[in-house]
Amino acid sequence: MATLWQIVSKLSKLAPSMYVPADDVDGVILGISDIAKQKRVRLTSAAVCVDITVPVVIQCSDIGANLLVAHRSPFPRSQSRLTGVPQLLLRHLLKQNITVYIAHYNWAMVDGGMNDVLAHTLGFKVNDVFKIPLNGNLMPLGRACSVPKETSLKSFIQYVSKRLKVPSINYVGNLDEEIERLVIVAGKGITPKWLFFAWEQGYDTYFTGHFTHELAIQASQLKMKIVAIPQVATEIPGMSRLTQILRAEHPQVTFNFMEPSLPYSTLLSQP
Repeated sequence: MATLWQIVSKLSKLAPSMYVPADDVDGVILGISDIAKQKRVRLTSAAVCVDITVPVVIQCSDIGANLLVAHRSPFPRSQSRLTGVPQLLLRHLLKQNITVYIAHYNWAMVDGGMNDVLAHTLGFKVNDVFKIPLNGNLMPLGRACSVPKETSLKSFIQYVSKRLKVPSINYVGNLDEEIERLVIVAGKGITPKWLFFAWEQGYDTYFTGHFTHELAIQASQLKMKIVAIPQVATEIPGMSRLTQILRAEHPQVTFNFMEPSLPYSTLLSQP
């Protein structure tokens, strides 16, 4: 039987804090943070998820999981007082005595983490690390990948849709244009600064989990292509892989991956 401290220690090695931006949240954010106490807590069941929701917390209770490893924190870092759904989640977690561990940007950026898993899932070869200036350092935000020659934006979208089984894909660019230099960033991994930096580095296509109206305008002016699938679809492979790693390292603990479904539906209009 493994202790909570052993699992937390493994997670901190898999997703080191050196890759955590100053305004991000990671590590134990709720529950037992004291090392001495962590060493006394024995685990038989734990859960891994992308987003913490009330149904996820209820499932944790049903399976007796007192550790929940999530990709995203539901609690805004800047808020001193929680209201609404975050407050509701906090009540449920405290009631069930669940320790929450967050593996966010650090799990996405690290070698072998979420971005590499996404590239592997798509069948793309990683050629380089896409680094961006952040807090005075170069951070490995994404991965530069190669695609087969003569891959048009249209064929790329069709391939991604089939490979990741996503219902809809948003894009910016001419469908007949070829993709030559591709960067992929899992999650909501794009800002105007990051897009412009990718353009400066000579990338012509940016694949991620979200973009805004303003970013689409900027990409059009830069003649950059953006492809975005539902954010969670870029994150599921990485969190599933994290679950597999933890299972292999600690077979005496049952790690349950709670794969999410899209929290919204898409209605395609008829021509």
